[in-house]
Amino acid sequence: MTISVIGLNHKSASIDVREKFSFTVEASALLLRRIKKNPKINEIILVSTCNRTEIYTDSETGAQDVKDWLMTEQEYQSFTNHMYIHQEEDAIKHLFKVVSGLDSMVVGESEVLGQVKTAYKVALENKTIDSKLKRLFEYSFAVAKNVRTNTDIGGNAISFMYTSILLIKKVFSIIEEKKCLLIGAGEMTELALKYLKSNNVNDITICNRKEEKGKKLASENDCRYSHLNNLSTIIHEYDIIITSTSSSLPLIGKGNIEDALNKRNNESLVIIDLGVPRDVESQIKTLDNVYLYTIDDLGEIIEQNYKIREKSIKEAEEIIKFKIVEYKNWLSENNSSEIIKNYRDYVDDITNGIVIKAKRMSKNGDDINDIIDYVSESIKNKLAHETTVKLKELYPHLDQDKIEHLNNLFKEN
Repeated sequence: MTISVIGLNHKSASIDVREKFSFTVEASALLLRRIKKNPKINEIILVSTCNRTEIYTDSETGAQDVKDWLMTEQEYQSFTNHMYIHQEEDAIKHLFKVVSGLDSMVVGESEVLGQVKTAYKVALENKTIDSKLKRLFEYSFAVAKNVRTNTDIGGNAISFMYTSILLIKKVFSIIEEKKCLLIGAGEMTELALKYLKSNNVNDITICNRKEEKGKKLASENDCRYSHLNNLSTIIHEYDIIITSTSSSLPLIGKGNIEDALNKRNNESLVIIDLGVPRDVESQIKTLDNVYLYTIDDLGEIIEQNYKIREKSIKEAEEIIKFKIVEYKNWLSENNSSEIIKNYRDYVDDITNGIVIKAKRMSKNGDDINDIIDYVSESIKNKLAHETTVKLKELYPHLDQDKIEHLNNLFKEN
């Protein structure tokens, strides 16, 4: 069996591609169960965030098993052109970098850890993982904690929200007087509230489909609340719109913004779209006085600040190297235990048959010496014959060091 990952992220695919290959928790569970039907795949976890969708497996021939499956599904075929594959140690290293925030668009961000933990929980609930991937992901969570505790990787992270505020200030030199609409009520919206309030933006409305959650967040932060159904009728009232939802379809179309601009007398409007799939139609960028920024636009700006965090990144990579060795040691011990168990089962199968016949001979009144001779010769012949056949099959796959080691196993002390 081979541990592997196949996926796409912000480095290998644009947002146009990523938003079409992203999955909600419910959709992830469904896809896991579909792929798990492949008898070659022993364990599987699906991680889907705004910047990546990755499928981790323990399978017979590695990621190729998943890629072959994706190629048979018309809805997924085109995405394989944007995918990368990592196997064995490279796959382990990749996961450790992902959970530590080293592979994120915002290097050092911690939100991805929560998203991976959710993916792990979904796999557990759907019984698509066993010992190998369970232990691997548990190790990865320990790695993330170690990196965050012993490096400053998160301290210098230039976040999406920090970057969003910088972009807003380029359009509006004085943002304190501007009205802001936040669409969604998740972690990104909570972060937006924090950054807006710290910049003295207080005229804020939260717009959300789930009324209870939206009203609660609005009440806790001294904001107004409006149901998502009202979006098209209130959108013209706001100078700044920040949206981050899990909607599979755009919430704001070009027509909505054209109407809003007319009602606003073409006053400038800033829209920050952090949704994947996108919450805002991309054609809106063609409109005058509208400044639309997607998660990829923000990523380009964030990349410019990468050098600030280089020292912390190197420290984090050293921690990851150490943890890879730890996990590989566990994997080796686990594999050797499995080999020993399989060998014991194999010996049991041989001896059980011989013992049954020996008991039958005893019942038939056969001489005890004949029975002992039968048992002794049968065990010797069967074990020697079967083991010889297996060794001959194994021999072509061994290098010289392993052949020498194997020879020493059978030498008399």
